[in-house]
Amino acid sequence: MALKKLLVALSSLAAFAAIAQPALGTVSNVQGVVTATQGATGTVVAPGSAVVNGMRFVTTSSGTVTLTLNNGCVVTLQPGQAVTVLQSMTCQQLAAAVVAVPVAPVQAIAGTPIAVTGFLLAVGLGTLYEAVHNDENLSPN
Repeated sequence: MALKKLLVALSSLAAFAAIAQPALGTVSNVQGVVTATQGATGTVVAPGSAVVNGMRFVTTSSGTVTLTLNNGCVVTLQPGQAVTVLQSMTCQQLAAAVVAVPVAPVQAIAGTPIAVTGFLLAVGLGTLYEAVHNDENLSPN
């Protein structure tokens, strides 16, 4: 429930930022995590979010989004896709502008599985904690 409230708040913030430009349409459907950026500003997308000129939408590996534009154009991004919406584009051009976004496997240390990396991190943090909180071994006396 807190995530939903956060998404609504972020969508409201994005809508407020979009007031300077007229909306080209709205987001009509979102599944999973989808982000939108415009310039240096980014937000998580929720249904009802405004679509404005120059906005780039990116879906995660499990996200989808449907953009419904005021000119009747409807574009749906599947998982791992992105598109930048430009007012000058026709519906066909917008559909053709949808591109795949490469999804890289997550590994914190190159070539090391996450479980091993997490274990090494936990051991290192535990050792650091002991060194800081057990100063009897650090004292010169």
